[in-house]
Parts: sequence; structure tokens; C-alpha cells
Amino acid sequence: MIAAALEALHPRAAVATADLGALAQEMEHFDPHMVVCSTPNTIDPGSRIAWMELSLDPARSAKVCIDSRRWETPNPTLEVLLALIDEAENLVRQEDRSRCC
Repeated sequence: MIAAALEALHPRAAVATADLGALAQEMEHFDPHMVVCSTPNTIDPGSRIAWMELSLDPARSAKVCIDSRRWETPNPTLEVLLALIDEAENLVRQEDRSRCC
């Protein structure tokens, strides 16, 4: 459901889904800049610009890591998730420009 909403509301983003058992393989194939998942990043820590660990329990906070900054946010809305995607996208653009010349 989240993937469908992201595709509809953020059409520039390439979105893929994977079950937890296939996550590592899918990440290697898709090589995402941001991962939204229900588990912490134990697959390849530090290799993604952004990782959001959404709790399955709405009473628990989500854990966010973007460009080495870490924080928790209570039960983020779709608007918050879209803002985080925009932030990650901006970081990717800045990184691409710095490599350019």
C-alpha cells in the first residue's frame, strides 16, 4: 500500500517492493537510495543515503537515518515520508554534481 501511494504521489521515484527474506537480493539488484522497511539496516549498514525503519506497532516511533543523521519520529504520515524522499533525492543530486566535474 505504501509503495502504491509513493508511486502515485512521487512519480519521479522508482519504487520496488520486496519481502524481508528477499530484501538483500532486491537491494543488490535495485540499488535504492532510500529503503523503507520494518527492520533496521543490518544488510549493508551505511551504504544507503536514507533508511527508514517503520514500526509495525503504531505506538512505536519510526527510526530514520539520512546521510548519517539519525532520529526517531512518532508514527510518520505519508507527507513526512514524501518529505524524507525529497531530502534523500536532493542529497543524491548534490552527490552526483560533486562527482561531475
